[in-house]
Amino acid sequence: MVKAKKKVSKSKISSDNKVELKKIKNKLNQINKKHKALKIKNDDMKDKQIRLLAEFDNYRKRTTTEKERLLNYDGEKIIKSLLSSFDDLERTVLDDYKDSKSIQKGISIIISNIKKILNDHEIKEFLSIGEKFNPELHEALMSELGKDDNIIIKEFEKGYKYKDKIIRHAKVVVSSKS
Repeated sequence: MVKAKKKVSKSKISSDNKVELKKIKNKLNQINKKHKALKIKNDDMKDKQIRLLAEFDNYRKRTTTEKERLLNYDGEKIIKSLLSSFDDLERTVLDDYKDSKSIQKGISIIISNIKKILNDHEIKEFLSIGEKFNPELHEALMSELGKDDNIIIKEFEKGYKYKDKIIRHAKVVVSSKS
């Protein structure tokens, strides 16, 4: 048996196609709008990323420059404070001071001023004479006979600490029993 084909009119097919075509066009327009919105969003994100990278690069350059400046002029504060003591030394050796007592007095004042400046900058001398020899603090130049071993009996140069760091070892003479 042969089925009878339904006859569909041409106008019905073409109106269905038009409706279908219209739906497809609407979907395509929606997709295009989404695509444009996503493209704009993507471009904005790229722009933000480029700006952020440039900002970070500028920050890195600024901090590098600042670090270099700090390292180059690190001792400026202490040098400025020592200048007045050097001026005092120059005045002490002028012709105004003819006798050695006044020169000694002037120099001892200057030494106390310099010690105060060093102390204000957390640079402190440490005592060595009578102490047990410590290679982290002292540098032994000689040894002499004494009652006990490894006791410091003379100091050629004082040792100094800056905060907790040794900046100069004390140069000392150490005792030895034999």
